[in-house]
Amino acid sequence: MSEVVLDQATGLRRLLGAGAVRSVAFASCGGAGQGATITANTAFALARRGSRVCVLDEGNEGRGAARFGLRPGYDLADVLARDCALAEAVVDGPEGVRFLAAGNVVERLARMSFEEEQRFARAFSALDPVPDLLLADAHATADGDLPRAALAAGELVVVVCGAAAAITEAYALMKRLTWDFARRRCHVLVSRVRERERAEAVFGNLWDTAARYLGIELQWLGWIPDDEAVLKAERLHQPVIGAFPDSPAARAFREVAETVSTWPYAGETSFGGFVQRLVRASRIAALDATH
Repeated sequence: MSEVVLDQATGLRRLLGAGAVRSVAFASCGGAGQGATITANTAFALARRGSRVCVLDEGNEGRGAARFGLRPGYDLADVLARDCALAEAVVDGPEGVRFLAAGNVVERLARMSFEEEQRFARAFSALDPVPDLLLADAHATADGDLPRAALAAGELVVVVCGAAAAITEAYALMKRLTWDFARRRCHVLVSRVRERERAEAVFGNLWDTAARYLGIELQWLGWIPDDEAVLKAERLHQPVIGAFPDSPAARAFREVAETVSTWPYAGETSFGGFVQRLVRASRIAALDATH
């Protein structure tokens, strides 16, 4: 079965073109650090299916890489400052997944000159090997602005736990994305609940409210159970699918990766194209914050 999956991934790369990169932003609502854990473990599960995956941590901490014992020496801010090449800021992790920390570059993107933007995009386009999938652990900025990756990515996943405050936060995020930035579709992944019925109830409440008041289409991506195996795997600096492959969480991440792999191709072009959208999103968000 694994050989079939790898063959399918190879065939998809040929169909879409060698430089095609699909981008998915994971915006976490409720629960500090859950976004980094879910983004990374989804990346590992996708890599097991034959995808070349890069994880972008939009925050300053490099949290996803740190959970697996990795210590990036450079970040995107260093690349922008020409202190290092992009390849030096990329860190190799488990399952062949690569990690890239944004550092404080997000706040600087809106002030980029045209020449800087073009140079930055070329640096990404030249990354070898080019990833098939870019998964962004999307962070809100310090002043409460929207995660830039949530505006730039081809697909958005809102990660929400079962707490009332998290559900309220998720709705507020969807409201801003819809009213201010015209996003009409996003996926929902429910985490840290013990039963599927509870996860489906959380999604159902969000779906009903969003459909009624926002006109946004929510799509069920799945749920990640509250499973101690995830924390145990992180203590070992391993993906849960590798350390505890028969755990409920490992099975859930494999199901999420399978679903993501079936999403229709959104027409994205290159890694550099994502960077240009990220820069534009930062400029738009900066203008929005002044009004």
